[in-house]
Amino acid sequence: CANRGLLITFRLPRPAHFWPMTDFVERRKQRMQDDDANADAARELEKLEAECSMRMTKIRQNSHMKDVVQLKDVAIPDVLRPKVHEIRALHQLITAAEARLRELLDGHILELRRAHSVSALEQLRSHFLHREWNVLKGVYPELHREGEREAEKLLLRLEYETDVRRKRGR
Repeated sequence: CANRGLLITFRLPRPAHFWPMTDFVERRKQRMQDDDANADAARELEKLEAECSMRMTKIRQNSHMKDVVQLKDVAIPDVLRPKVHEIRALHQLITAAEARLRELLDGHILELRRAHSVSALEQLRSHFLHREWNVLKGVYPELHREGEREAEKLLLRLEYETDVRRKRGR
């Protein structure tokens, strides 16, 4: 055979116990860094959850929309940013803020319904539009529009009722 002198060798990967020590040391260092990063992330998550819990309590007690919107925004540490959608406390904080804003808006609308004169209603409506609901424009535009619509409906209804009473009185 002409191919007798040709020797073909295959190189098999070395078993793990033959790897150079530097690879082993590097892998161990990497695992330790990963463990440190996980421990840092766990500490930061614990701090964030405590902060969210404290803010939810303040949100439930607050009576101004501006403060509720400000309390909803919490600083998220860089370690937790990749997993921000998985953090349950943040979702609970946002839900609590939205629920509180809805309660405040409903209370404002009830207060508008109690107004008996057009001038009082217009004054109260102006107050809510400029002092309370203005903060909703960028963050919760649907709540802002709902408040405006309800106030406008109430104003039109009260104007109509006032006109009807005047016409009957003639």
